[in-house]
Amino acid sequence: MTKGAPMHDDDRAVRVQLQSADPAHELPPVSPTWLDHRMEQIMTTQPTITTVTEKEPRPIFRRWMPVVGVAATLAIAAAIVVPLALGSPEPSVEALKAPLGGGLASGSCIVLAPETVAAQEQAFAATVMQIQGDTVVLEVTERFGGDVADRVEVTQVDALTSDFSGVPFEVGQSYLVGALDGTITGCGVTGPDSAELRAVYDTAFPG
Repeated sequence: MTKGAPMHDDDRAVRVQLQSADPAHELPPVSPTWLDHRMEQIMTTQPTITTVTEKEPRPIFRRWMPVVGVAATLAIAAAIVVPLALGSPEPSVEALKAPLGGGLASGSCIVLAPETVAAQEQAFAATVMQIQGDTVVLEVTERFGGDVADRVEVTQVDALTSDFSGVPFEVGQSYLVGALDGTITGCGVTGPDSAELRAVYDTAFPG
């Protein structure tokens, strides 16, 4: 419709239809002053800006911690398993001869003195592990002098035929043993690990 042109009946009908469809047609018209004030508020109000802070990335090393723990566990297990797999070294073994006798057959033994024990090339404490036939196996527990193997084998003394210079060994018992030239010394130098014989050895080998 052209502005200024006379309004026809059809135009009035269309206007009435539009006004009835307007949800705010029953409200009073807004004053020009309120509209100006509202426009001024909209133009002067600063927009609110929301700042989003990014979360810090999680440390990378945390993901590797379980892996490091597994590696450390495997290393410890290997350190334990390898020696077990290799096994302990075999103990060294040497053989010593039994006392040659003498004792009552060629005169009584002299009184034992620390100097006699100190003169021994080998002196040690040992426990009888086993006796197989006439072979005694001694497990060395302490060394006083000379080089002594981990185990010593010696021929058992026959208590029926021997004089009293030798020592009959018994399984599970502990002894103090002296030897010269690869032969165990009798006449009291070798005997059960008693307090009296231990005192002589301690005097012969102080510290």
